[in-house]
Amino acid sequence: MKALWITISALLVLCASAAVAQDYSRPGMYGQLNGVASFESFDGAPSGLFDTGLGASGRIGFRTSPKFAVEGLVEYSGDFVDFAGLDLTSTLIAANARYYVLTERVQPYLATGIGWEFVSTNVASDESGFVVRFGGGLDYYISESWGLTGEFAYNLATGDIDDFNYMTLGWGAFLRF
Repeated sequence: MKALWITISALLVLCASAAVAQDYSRPGMYGQLNGVASFESFDGAPSGLFDTGLGASGRIGFRTSPKFAVEGLVEYSGDFVDFAGLDLTSTLIAANARYYVLTERVQPYLATGIGWEFVSTNVASDESGFVVRFGGGLDYYISESWGLTGEFAYNLATGDIDDFNYMTLGWGAFLRF
């Protein structure tokens, strides 16, 4: 009987330590790399002129608490135009904040941020302006340190580039340090 109690106690200790070891919402740094599909919602753009851009993004962030994180983002939209040799791309540099709805293995979140967007074409001068970014996503932890992510965001441009609003759908992987 004593051996049974020792075995049960050892199993409970192992289970408790395994649960503690999987702290998915711990504070700390993370890095993330994404593929990005960009969809234009440019004001006054002719239908059919613009294409879906395929680009990439990278982030460095810090999880400040189980529910909040802040991050820096660099995002390249890819080429929005597929017409007569015209190229139109966007590069965004932003500071974002995330609010995590859940803090277990699956973590949906809401995000918002501000940044600066650089719009480049091969037929006119480049322009840039202030951008407000908002959206949401989902982080899925494969292990305590590695995970997969998906995100949808809307980028609302102002100033000289106020016609260059676009949406992004991102997918990728992250590493928690």
